[in-house]
Amino acid sequence: MRKLWSSTLALLAAGGLSVTVSPAIAEAAPPNFRIGIQLADNGGRGGFGVEQFTGFANFGTSVSQWAGDSNNFDPDGARIDLNPAFGGGQLNQIDFRIGGQARDRGRELGPVTYTPWASQGGGTTDLITDSNSFDPDQYRLFLETRPLPPGVQITDLRLSILAVDRGEPEGVPAFTRWASQGGGQSDFALDANAFDPDGFRIGLEVV
Repeated sequence: MRKLWSSTLALLAAGGLSVTVSPAIAEAAPPNFRIGIQLADNGGRGGFGVEQFTGFANFGTSVSQWAGDSNNFDPDGARIDLNPAFGGGQLNQIDFRIGGQARDRGRELGPVTYTPWASQGGGTTDLITDSNSFDPDQYRLFLETRPLPPGVQITDLRLSILAVDRGEPEGVPAFTRWASQGGGQSDFALDANAFDPDGFRIGLEVV
């Protein structure tokens, strides 16, 4: 994220002529993207569920379908996916933030929690968990968009996910590649014993 500064420099040359230096060309915006989540069991080594995606950012706010592991019961790990649009295309002048929600037994819904906006520098969500903060079965993602504030430019981004158990982070964040590097899936985020975390935190990092 960078402020865009416009300035014109007049240089006096011999004979009283002036030369105008044009502003620097703005850096490229990141590609249009969507985000996905996939859950797994067996310590992140099996029981893979179907990856679920939001819509693409240029089409506005969206939410994914619910994602679970192969039996939709107490997944052990999750990975996040920064998925650029096939065939290219840059992100429009759009601000965005990432959200998540969890549920258990198909009904015990937790709150939707969001990262700060990209224009605010990004950051991490609060804990994404179900209503009793214990071993959710399924998760879904939210991609919320709005016009980018004047004078702000986003040039790159990446995502992360962190497993939390018993109210404390017990694993290490798993990162996607930067959008400029093609994005893609993170590794699976696991807690210390790679078994039934109580929730996850999603991170958004921007430059």
